[in-house]
Amino acid sequence: MVKTIYLTSLSERVGKSLLSIGIIKKLQKEGKKVVFFKPIGIPKGAFSSKADPDVGFIQKTVNKTDLPYDKICPISIPSTYYIDAIDADKKEEYQKKIKEAYEEISKNVDYVVIEGNPSIVRFVRVGLDDVTIAQTLGINEVVLMISDSSDTCIDNLYFTRNYFKFRDFKIKGLIFNIIDFDYIARIKELNDNHIKRYDLPILGIIEKSLDLLSARVSEVQAAIGGELINDATIAGLDKPVETYLIGAMNTQAALKYLRQVKRAAVVTGGDRTDLALAALDQDVSCLILTGFIQPDLSVITVANEKGIPIILSPSDTYTTIRNMEKLKPGIQEDEIASVAELIEKELDWDILLK
Repeated sequence: MVKTIYLTSLSERVGKSLLSIGIIKKLQKEGKKVVFFKPIGIPKGAFSSKADPDVGFIQKTVNKTDLPYDKICPISIPSTYYIDAIDADKKEEYQKKIKEAYEEISKNVDYVVIEGNPSIVRFVRVGLDDVTIAQTLGINEVVLMISDSSDTCIDNLYFTRNYFKFRDFKIKGLIFNIIDFDYIARIKELNDNHIKRYDLPILGIIEKSLDLLSARVSEVQAAIGGELINDATIAGLDKPVETYLIGAMNTQAALKYLRQVKRAAVVTGGDRTDLALAALDQDVSCLILTGFIQPDLSVITVANEKGIPIILSPSDTYTTIRNMEKLKPGIQEDEIASVAELIEKELDWDILLK
């Protein structure tokens, strides 16, 4: 009989795709037949593409299969204005489509790894939330993922537990993911004093990894609709970006901040030659010049020498930063081995696979 691992969460952006990749790789290593399933995909755009990029990436890399995309991910609902894109009249039609897809992909496999909605409240208005979908598929428990590095995690856990009890639904266990290093000891303390009384086992505590969670320069470029102007540094598009720094002050003041950051994307105007040159002398991954203003030739020369991409943004500084903040970095192919190693080491597989 096929077993399922259904990953869900109260909050968004907790790393469900990352966990899915790690779990799939572990099961494959154990010789198990496993398939990935995402009942409702979240495409980047409402009209440009109906494909969920995370689903496409997993299907292309760790879960290669002959199954068509619409069986792995039968429904597509964009995040933007999704309230207008779906109504309760679609509930039965979509539930049927999800169930039929699940029944087909779960044939002749040992495990189905299911990535739930962005949160347990998403689509609850139209009866397509994680609990309803799981019950439709005959699944009565999920793995709850938590990413809070603060004591609010207990409030959220208590709320979710009570909500699931109201829905006659079970939590198999908890995975704390993307947790600040200095909060890990606190979670263990909370487990002894609070979580254990809820009879919810902790399946793993996974520390935040800047290497895995940082965006690449190429992802930042795509998010802002920017143009690379020094092709000699194209290899630098693979560099990670750990932080953003807005260069709107004088050079001396900017240096104080530039010396404190690592692998930064520095956002400034193309006419700020002094600040751009100062930034290029520090640990930066790229320069982003706003207003589509071409920089001085000296800036391009130094950037080429250091292999640092210069990206022209068509927007003003405020809009550029807003677009960068919306960026959801994805796992890259060269990071899969690191993801698999991290997940295998940190999870309690005896409980998870029981």
